[in-house]
Amino acid sequence: MAHREISAQPDRTDWQLAQEYLHRARYADSARLAELFTDEEVARATTYLAAQHPDADRLTAIEARLKAVPGGWRQRGGDIGVIEDGDGRPVAVLGTEWLTQQLRRAWAQLDRLRDRIDNAGSLMRIHHVATAIDYVPGSRETE
Repeated sequence: MAHREISAQPDRTDWQLAQEYLHRARYADSARLAELFTDEEVARATTYLAAQHPDADRLTAIEARLKAVPGGWRQRGGDIGVIEDGDGRPVAVLGTEWLTQQLRRAWAQLDRLRDRIDNAGSLMRIHHVATAIDYVPGSRETE
């Protein structure tokens, strides 16, 4: 399908573009979307929306590597906190386990906030709150 050649609004940020694209996609067919957006704009919007999804699989892989560290290893005074494999390659840095826990917690809190934005109705100005976290309201419904 051939999309529009020249952008109608070239100065839109990725967030603005994703918001407009998602809104239009709910009500327009693919031919109409092709009239409204360029190929580059479609790619930017879909990339932006995809980047909002946490990479939980990668985090799980990092956590598995952390569990593979020999039991009982702890950072000691003067230790830089780097855990190396037998070849001297860094495997983990002390504190990474804490960071992975914090990241999972932050993702969960962000999901709750996004749910509240999506379910708020007219009880709050969702646009104002969504802009604070660069969230496109309703975008999680497309997962």
